[in-house]
Amino acid sequence: MENNNFDLLNLYKLQLSDSRISYLEREIEKLKANEELKTREEELKECEEKYDDLMKKYNELDKERKKLDDDLSIRNEKIKKNEQKLSSGMLTSSKEIMNYQEEIVSIKKLNESMEDSIIEIMIKIDDINELIRLEKEKKEKIRFHIDKLKEEISRNVASVEEKLKSYIVKKENTIKLIPQDLFVKYGEVKGKRGGVAVGILKERLCMACNMEMSAGEAGKMDNLEEIYRCPTCKRMIIKYREEVDLINEEFSI
Repeated sequence: MENNNFDLLNLYKLQLSDSRISYLEREIEKLKANEELKTREEELKECEEKYDDLMKKYNELDKERKKLDDDLSIRNEKIKKNEQKLSSGMLTSSKEIMNYQEEIVSIKKLNESMEDSIIEIMIKIDDINELIRLEKEKKEKIRFHIDKLKEEISRNVASVEEKLKSYIVKKENTIKLIPQDLFVKYGEVKGKRGGVAVGILKERLCMACNMEMSAGEAGKMDNLEEIYRCPTCKRMIIKYREEVDLINEEFSI
């Protein structure tokens, strides 16, 4: 494939640009798919579920406590009214007096049982409150770590994206220097050869597939201004020259 008065190394620069762009795009995906972040987010989800479960239990116990408190207040009010009636002197029947006295005793016994239940509930609430406090602290620590990780990931992604933009610009500028028909051919080979269309032939080694060709085949590829085909990988190859090292350095990440 003959060179029609353009710098063949621009084709190699295009390949390096594409390779670097693909590499950086993969790096961005890897950064965004941070495994530690996923693990921390799963931990946070579990922690929030446990916290919500504890809060549900707390609310249920507190609701039960309030109901018992209300019932206890009603019964105490009943005791108070009965005692007022007994002390008012308005009751003349001994049976009626006895009934009020027995009711007071009965309510007080029931109240003692309710007060014991309230104490038990309060103990449970105290225990759950401590678990809630610990779980809340754990949530805050995990969230803090997640926020730090996200900040770090964002900085790293932004840094890689800057590099990516520079290689995209290099690629766009390089494409302008390559004949359209050759650019189309480059795309065809690139699509068939795993994203790599162009390699360098150094002595007998194709640096695209890292395979050596025979001395006879390499000897036929001696023109610096011609594009050859690797007999092994079928990619386009360009004869090595010192400028290649400078280009590789320019495109190093």
